[in-house]
Amino acid sequence: MPKVAFREIRSRGLHPNWGAVVKEVAATMDRKSKPELIAAHERIVADWRNKPEFRARKFVRRKGLRIYVYPAGEHKMIWIYVSGGTRAHTIKPRGPGYPLRFQWGGPGSYKPKTNTRGQYKGPGKVVGGKEVHFMSVQHPGNEPRRFEKIIARAYKPIFARDMENAFRRGIRRARREGRSR
Repeated sequence: MPKVAFREIRSRGLHPNWGAVVKEVAATMDRKSKPELIAAHERIVADWRNKPEFRARKFVRRKGLRIYVYPAGEHKMIWIYVSGGTRAHTIKPRGPGYPLRFQWGGPGSYKPKTNTRGQYKGPGKVVGGKEVHFMSVQHPGNEPRRFEKIIARAYKPIFARDMENAFRRGIRRARREGRSR
């Protein structure tokens, strides 16, 4: 999170309305930052067949400001597996007697839509190969894509600028709405 330095605001006989500052910061987070962060997440899954939904929560506390964007809906686990990675595990069919079917081998084999550096928009398909059937397979796991970190790194300067401007607007409002002794 960006660090923001505060200095004491003194005025002769006035008691600023600090609730106005908090209200302005919270409104800016709701109005601008949350929709922009949700849109950044949705751009990553724009060409996914099973897209998760995204929701956001804001936290305005003394320790800092935070927006938490999280996947939701029927396909949220796909985002969690791709962005967070998976460990090696065994894959078995859902019902007895139904083998797993895969396209296997061939020139180039599988080309994922994303890579471990968080870049995306690739083809995401098996190229060539033949169909094979197995009763279980050992999945090697996948490296985490860490989309959240990439989005946060890109959005950090925008968020810092927006919050500084919100603090300025809130302080001006607090001075105007302040009560005299």
